[in-house]
Amino acid sequence: MRREDDIANFEHYLQRRFPQRRTAVDYVSDVRQFARACAKPWRDVGLHDLDAFVDQQRQAGRSPATVKRRVAALKTFFDFLAEERNELDWPNPVRFKRHAGKQPRPLPRDLSNAELEQLWAVVDDARDRAWFVLMWRAGLRVGEVVSLTRADVLSPPTAVQPARLRVCGKGRQERVVLLSADAYAVLAAWLAQRPAGASLPVFVNARGQPLSVGGRGRQPAPAAAQLRPPGDRSGHAAGECRQTVGSCRPEHHPTLHSRG
Repeated sequence: MRREDDIANFEHYLQRRFPQRRTAVDYVSDVRQFARACAKPWRDVGLHDLDAFVDQQRQAGRSPATVKRRVAALKTFFDFLAEERNELDWPNPVRFKRHAGKQPRPLPRDLSNAELEQLWAVVDDARDRAWFVLMWRAGLRVGEVVSLTRADVLSPPTAVQPARLRVCGKGRQERVVLLSADAYAVLAAWLAQRPAGASLPVFVNARGQPLSVGGRGRQPAPAAAQLRPPGDRSGHAAGECRQTVGSCRPEHHPTLHSRG
């Protein structure tokens, strides 16, 4: 069987195993990167071939996270080949500790109240304000905000309880998130501009299409970009807004001033 056929079968396997996730796209791309670097038959690939590939990736300036993912993809691929060919004695050439390396894990810093107030003051688009408040007040991840539909807004706030949102998080795990009345008012202002329909996404782009994680989470709103420190190209990262929800007590949250 040709090597490309093995990669195609691996892609189908990943699509069955991880539906609705990017795993198949990323892992297949990683395996093809290795296939271009190492022309050996899969059965002849050894430990030192992986050493050479990892060294090549690092010399090319790939980030530690990218190298780690590519090593994970190759480990999964060689496990798949051994099982697919019923050759369970086929030793996997990937040694995760040896090849993936140890990753630094800096925590995102939380924003001060003054920074939050300043950021909130320059975000004037209804969609961006709703997006911002869900990450800041409810602690949602970028992917969780992107996947929200109208049906996930379960109930508005009442005199005795906050609003309730259904959130689909990592591993397709669902949870219910509470949202204060003032934060819900910001979300409701955006929903009032959106057409009704339970299955419709809460957030769309200028063409009315659903947003993507990469397209939205890595780009600040144009007005918010004014807050970038000199030399900083990213603005305030989404993780910083999300981190703030865990470090700021509700009574200390800055006021969400509405737009007149």
